[in-house]
Amino acid sequence: MYTFARGSIGDQAKVIEISRRSERASLCNLCGMTILNRRLATIVGATSLLAICLVVVPPIAQDPLYHVFADGRTLHNVPNFWNVVSNVPFFIVALYGIKALHARRAFIEPWERIAFCTFLAGTAAVGVGSIYYHLRPDDARLVWDRLPMIVVFMSLVASVIGERIGMKAGKLLLAPMIVAGLGAVLYWRLSGDLRSYAAVQFGSMLAVPIILALFPSRYSNAGRMWWMVILYALAKLAELLDHEIASVVTMGGHPWKHLAAACAALLYVDTVARRRPLQARQVSLGQPSFSALLQRQGANQ
Repeated sequence: MYTFARGSIGDQAKVIEISRRSERASLCNLCGMTILNRRLATIVGATSLLAICLVVVPPIAQDPLYHVFADGRTLHNVPNFWNVVSNVPFFIVALYGIKALHARRAFIEPWERIAFCTFLAGTAAVGVGSIYYHLRPDDARLVWDRLPMIVVFMSLVASVIGERIGMKAGKLLLAPMIVAGLGAVLYWRLSGDLRSYAAVQFGSMLAVPIILALFPSRYSNAGRMWWMVILYALAKLAELLDHEIASVVTMGGHPWKHLAAACAALLYVDTVARRRPLQARQVSLGQPSFSALLQRQGANQ
């Protein structure tokens, strides 16, 4: 009887312990989903605010002075020499990116490889379009500079969404985002109104750091993405301060914009080439890694 009672008490203790672990796991799961909903609400709120600004702000025309760069010198029979040759690094980045395509563990899902190929093709096309534009800057040529840039932006944002929010979401948004971005550029060219293009460009520039800050990555080396953001911010700053920088460096700020943007793309490409998945493929593709990690932590406690 004594042995039986001790066994019964032991069994009851095991049942209680299992029940407590289940409750902790459920609570952790609920907490994870609550935080997830708040983070998604932040993304939706920022998108809504951008859409409101797009409607409220009056039409924006392309400033003719945009085509007047601080350094317009012709060297070796090449107009705007430094603004032209500074696009060569984009081709180097695209070629280097082929290395990442051979990394088997760099992509969890096949569509991510397609998005990365799109990013590389867009980066190479940026070099072509930017050279074509800077040889004779005007609105007609500027469209060929902006079209590939939008492809790069949209493929990057879709990849970041898939990596950090949900694979299914990134996959579904890839093609529509690229089409919407191209449509924004064409709308500007046909209507002369920059609002849609500005919303797409600056919206994507804001979306990436917001997602990086709110959602953890499914891959290693995720912290390097912040350096990419910083480099691109420096590129935009060099573009805005083109004439001011020219008072210090003759070539102005615009060529440095190209170099900083190419370095940002190179850092992303190298990060993809070196990264490894942090969790198994069996994790639900629609569930962020953040939620899965919370559930796993709760179950182990």
